[in-house]
Amino acid sequence: MPPRNIFALILSFVTISALSAEENKSDPLQGRVLFLGDSITHAGHFVTHIEAFSRAGGDTTSEFINLGLPSETCTGLSEPDHPFPRPNVHDRIERALEVIKPDIVFACYGMNDGIYYPFDVERFTAYQDGINAIIEKVDKSGARLILMTPPPFDPEPLRAEGKVKPAGEQTYAWFEIYENYDTEVLAKYSEWVMKQSDRPEVEKVIDLRSPVLSYVEHKRESEPDFTLSPDGVHLNEEGHAILSTAILDAFGMDPIELDPGNDADIQGTERRQQILHPAWVSHIGHTRPGVRPGLPIETAQIAADLTATENPVSLFNGLDLQGWKGDDSIWSVKNGVIVGRNEYEVSSSTYLFTKKTYRNFRLIFDVKQTVSPRHSKMHSAIAALGEQIKDEGGNKFGFKGPLLMFCHDWGIWDANRRNRIEPAQQKGALRIEAENVGRWNRCEILVVENRIRFVANGELVFDFTDEPEMLQASPIGLQIHKNKQPQEFHFTGLILCEEPQNELITLKTD
Repeated sequence: MPPRNIFALILSFVTISALSAEENKSDPLQGRVLFLGDSITHAGHFVTHIEAFSRAGGDTTSEFINLGLPSETCTGLSEPDHPFPRPNVHDRIERALEVIKPDIVFACYGMNDGIYYPFDVERFTAYQDGINAIIEKVDKSGARLILMTPPPFDPEPLRAEGKVKPAGEQTYAWFEIYENYDTEVLAKYSEWVMKQSDRPEVEKVIDLRSPVLSYVEHKRESEPDFTLSPDGVHLNEEGHAILSTAILDAFGMDPIELDPGNDADIQGTERRQQILHPAWVSHIGHTRPGVRPGLPIETAQIAADLTATENPVSLFNGLDLQGWKGDDSIWSVKNGVIVGRNEYEVSSSTYLFTKKTYRNFRLIFDVKQTVSPRHSKMHSAIAALGEQIKDEGGNKFGFKGPLLMFCHDWGIWDANRRNRIEPAQQKGALRIEAENVGRWNRCEILVVENRIRFVANGELVFDFTDEPEMLQASPIGLQIHKNKQPQEFHFTGLILCEEPQNELITLKTD
């Protein structure tokens, strides 16, 4: 976040075009607040600023949900050279409104909707139709709508590199933008958006364009090469501070008076947004390729809450097996989850291991076993606190040590050492009522010193304390068990906190 004293300077440029404080009085910026927009919203800095300042003002219950999606439009238009059809917010807005049930919706579109070409009446009409459809759908949902003008395009940094194109060219694109795209296209789009303030379905229209232009003009008086958008389109964090100040000011909130607290509090808000934003985007769904899948939404909310006391990290990036090692004939990534699958005999249990080692940790993950007549019911497990070994059949990814078992059998099996150790007298597979057979199970493992606890779907499965010499720092492994039949397990979530607090967080309490 920019230094807090910069907001004093920014505010002077925002208020040039904003309403007076008296006119700004309206229903407060509270409740479930949804942000829709393109890659500028996706970057999320202005959303983080707004949440931090709101919490500093005493609002600890509101939710600020960022659904910004790179490349998105409200028109569905794409330039011919775009690598894929640009996503259209109208493919997901109704689901977003139904699932999230927001009290307030912010919408900021336009930058991509002119597709970086000279002004065209048909494209402008498509933009108007797209914004009108947003207005209609949000009004139907009962939420309060805040429209925002698109921020300006800054051609100067690209002009200096010869990357803008003059009028008369056959094609333009996001990487070869029309040099007057801002003054001839975005200015018209913004002017039209501002006129929607008279409509009863629109609570407020916020001008994001004018304060950015005023601020850049002022800065260039002493720094001719100054820009807030090194690529002309995407504002840096200083630029996002201008956006957030304009939004706060439009609700009569003074960022100078609202001290968001120390840097740790601000960074905590940013970390929460970094966890929740991709989770919500994935949860609602979209058509854009190449976006990193987020965590399951409930797991993301748990992880976001953990940022207040611990340092959650994701062991899985949702795209590939970076940070892991294992037999690539067994392990893969499909549709944003890790899949362990064998079609042929597995002569010894094999594991997908983290490249890092861990000793005291909290691990929260979601696991689902494929259940069918052709699949084995053999359990899987988290391998931890032992050591990677070579095992039968040339298996380089074997393990010796505790296996924390789940799906069809639960408990602890000490592989290649003591066999079953929890429950100690258990004969055969341990079944638990909490298991969602063939469906997703949310699990939590908490290891503090020599005590190992395991929760499945909110129920405590075991609480076991071992001898110190039996436990050591090791990689964490996902298991495909020795078997002659096909097996298939899906894993996602995989949020880990090192040196956690000594308390289970997913355990249901009366």
